[in-house]
Amino acid sequence: MNQRSSESEAAPGNALVLGGGGPVGASWTSALLNGLRAAGVPLAESDVVMGTSAGSVVGAWLTIQPDGLAEVPALMRERATWHAKNASAGRPDTQLFEALVTDAEKGSAEAVGRAAMAAMPPISVDRAEDLWQAMLPAGPWSPRLRMMSVNAGTGQARAWSASDGIPLAVGVACSTAAPGVAPPVTVDGGVWLDGGVRTGTNADLVVDLRAETAGARGSEPGRVLVVAPLAAQDLEREEAFLVERGYRVRVVVADPFYRAPVDLLDPRFIDVGATAGAEQARDLAPELLAWWKG
Repeated sequence: MNQRSSESEAAPGNALVLGGGGPVGASWTSALLNGLRAAGVPLAESDVVMGTSAGSVVGAWLTIQPDGLAEVPALMRERATWHAKNASAGRPDTQLFEALVTDAEKGSAEAVGRAAMAAMPPISVDRAEDLWQAMLPAGPWSPRLRMMSVNAGTGQARAWSASDGIPLAVGVACSTAAPGVAPPVTVDGGVWLDGGVRTGTNADLVVDLRAETAGARGSEPGRVLVVAPLAAQDLEREEAFLVERGYRVRVVVADPFYRAPVDLLDPRFIDVGATAGAEQARDLAPELLAWWKG
């Protein structure tokens, strides 16, 4: 089991944070959450569900149509096949993607933005919606769901929500615009990149969202469950940041099931990731259920 927990004085509001990891990472995350839900862990009741990249896809299913989580791996196989076709056409810059996934030195967010736009020109709102709509649940964007992305020009992070007035699929397209392998999106006066340009989970930004949700659960202890397909270097720092501010934090990272970063885009690893997520859910469910309800 790959997990850890930290406790301190409680703060109101529970959050579920879902990290990035490509279509394969989304398959692992969806299978993990589906298994935890089946065991009675009430993840869909989180006051905030915050997704970065692949986490935004899974977060959409969890908050809109949770019973559809089992369908996500098959849908992500289609997405991974899209990546494979791009690769065969020589379009992606996998070096940019690998730097994003491995925490390698990649320069400022602005530099990453310039490189991303050079690798793949930004797409319109209509194109972004076409790219993702068929892989997302039908229904309105949940007010509890946030999708993280980064402004390519300024490097500033943004948590897209239902109140922004953009289609759900456009929010997902912004959050999943991984440099080098998926196109940036032009919307609301900016060009937007994958939220992973900042960090793999952006878990520390839960604090910034607290003003929107404070009091939603009264005086109950605040819990943050971070689910990360990738063991990013920023996780430990973000966990400490949240604990210092009163949150009770549990971090679940995927047990290794892939060999290289590009495997996270490979349709051959979809079933591997889903199987790994389901197995990890069985191991973690009893303890996580007790923690979440404790």
